[in-house]
Amino acid sequence: MQHRRRVAVIAAALLSALAVTPAHADDSAVQTLTGPGSPLDGMHLTYVGCDAIGGPATAPSTRINRGPDAAPLGRRSFGLVPAGPGTAAGPTISFLSMAALGAAVDVRSESGTTGASYIWVTSLDAPAGHAWRGRAPLAVPPATWQHVDTASLTHEWHLVDLTTGMATAVESATPAEFVARHGDGAGYVVTGFGCDGNSFNVDAIRGNGRVWDFEGLTLATSITTSAPGLAAGEQLTVAGSVTDGSGRVTGDPLVLQARAPGAAEWTDVSPLTYMGPDGSSRATVTVTETQELRWLRPESEYADAGTSDVVLVTVTPAPSEPPSQAPTPAPEQSPTAATAG
Repeated sequence: MQHRRRVAVIAAALLSALAVTPAHADDSAVQTLTGPGSPLDGMHLTYVGCDAIGGPATAPSTRINRGPDAAPLGRRSFGLVPAGPGTAAGPTISFLSMAALGAAVDVRSESGTTGASYIWVTSLDAPAGHAWRGRAPLAVPPATWQHVDTASLTHEWHLVDLTTGMATAVESATPAEFVARHGDGAGYVVTGFGCDGNSFNVDAIRGNGRVWDFEGLTLATSITTSAPGLAAGEQLTVAGSVTDGSGRVTGDPLVLQARAPGAAEWTDVSPLTYMGPDGSSRATVTVTETQELRWLRPESEYADAGTSDVVLVTVTPAPSEPPSQAPTPAPEQSPTAATAG
């Protein structure tokens, strides 16, 4: 019964794939993602079983990383950390034509990793209620970016009854060889890694004439001051916070910078300042002259460096004390001698 439920889920996935498969697009257009994507993006990251696509699987942890080394596209890639062995995670792409799919992904694992490529397709010669399932093992050497092209992989194919889950015919072929034998068709592909539990990164995903690149989040940094102006020598408190596109506070640390109005160079006037309980970073500085202030958000794994708006703090000179008027001493009087009479 459990096996039939899994096959029913796969059948539903095939129908869903046909509903959301985008039209063929220009390969020169690169779509940038800051997360795992969604079916509406034409590609998204998923996870499946390693021995069977419907087998047990656990969601990996995910992250955006710089590199590692030189990323295949842009400056960052998408990192996945499996909870343990047995799960294959990676991109899935729906297609209307397996012959025109051209699915590929660049992957890197510092320790090397293993995985599996799965293809479900409703070929022209498949009986009603049946679909072909293909599987190919994957292996990635350590510490180097590896280009994995689905079209070059020899898959083992089974014809599956989507009602009973029974598999009949078995054969080996690349996707192109399969299409030559059975005709083209629609379906979806999953290219997953991490079956041995090793972490890895993916980037430069291709399919249906499209390219997907993973890059950093777009963040915004705010700045507020305790007063717009003050007297020279007084202290000023400056607060700032970092938020993502949804307005969520990310807690990125900040560095306060200052410069004379119109100057080219900025000078750090605070150490790296971390977020407090209220979600803001704060720094207190003593100001002696009118100056411009801003927060600098250093580059992180998941976002480029950025700055807040610039605020002008006007400083008025401290009032000077008038010179003290010392009293003029009275002239000394000489003693008068008595006259003898």
